[in-house]
Amino acid sequence: MRSPEAAVPLGAPFGPLLAKELREMASGRPLWIMLLILCPLIRFSFFQAVSLYRNASATALDASGLASALSPLDGVLVPTFGGFYVAVTLLFPFVAIRVLGNEKESGALRLLIQLPYRTPTLIGAKLVAVFAAWLIAAVPAISALAIWEFMGGHLFVAETLNLVLGHLLYGLLVGAIALFAAALAESAATAAIVTLGFTIGSWVIDFAAASQPDLLGWSSWLSLTETLHTFELGLLSISLVVGVLAAILVLLRSLPFGSRWALPCAPRLHVRSSASRRPALCWSLQPRSDGRWIRPRTGGTLSR
Repeated sequence: MRSPEAAVPLGAPFGPLLAKELREMASGRPLWIMLLILCPLIRFSFFQAVSLYRNASATALDASGLASALSPLDGVLVPTFGGFYVAVTLLFPFVAIRVLGNEKESGALRLLIQLPYRTPTLIGAKLVAVFAAWLIAAVPAISALAIWEFMGGHLFVAETLNLVLGHLLYGLLVGAIALFAAALAESAATAAIVTLGFTIGSWVIDFAAASQPDLLGWSSWLSLTETLHTFELGLLSISLVVGVLAAILVLLRSLPFGSRWALPCAPRLHVRSSASRRPALCWSLQPRSDGRWIRPRTGGTLSR
């Protein structure tokens, strides 16, 4: 028989959960391997862009019309962040998959679900960890902007922030796809293949739409890279921002968190009658009449 007492949800602080997610993300190899590859990639992209921009500026001294067409956004920022875009497309999925895939393979996710956290809280903590990983990965690209300013270059703040916003939305979208793939796949390797299928498949769609715009031009909206084109032009589209955020929320809400990974005796805050003689397989908590929480006795059993 179920207890007539009303079940009171057990709250828990968000800080320890977030600290755990950030610690696990920072202790993994994928993040630091990505940074090891990203730093020379950003360096090459930045100095190559500066060299080409300097040569174009020297040529523009004799042609006033060409000088008016030069812009640091097109000449420096977009090429520099192009290297960052390649790293986010090919390497960042492995970092985001670790946030969830490692817990699935080790069985820690089964224990995490037993904690008194709501499902949106668990997903939100993992999304914040993905966002923190993106911020760490963006440090080399942001440092390149500081070096450009130190070299005497100029930046338009609104255009720069708009470009960074576009790359942030793209990174979060890739991270949400990686989390969704990690939740569905049985292993991290399978999740990586699925995520790269989306990201690299976007390149295939772009190439196909560019080569045959009449036949395949309609498919360009399926490409993930389309989220960046508007921002690289220096334009801010509110509808595009809302659409990308909506897609991220849909992917996160579709994560099959809950009973799929729950332990056989997942607590439901109800106690079975002792006549059933079914042994308890794990410890849990149950509410007392005075509102406090106690552990059930060894002989008690839990309803599922």
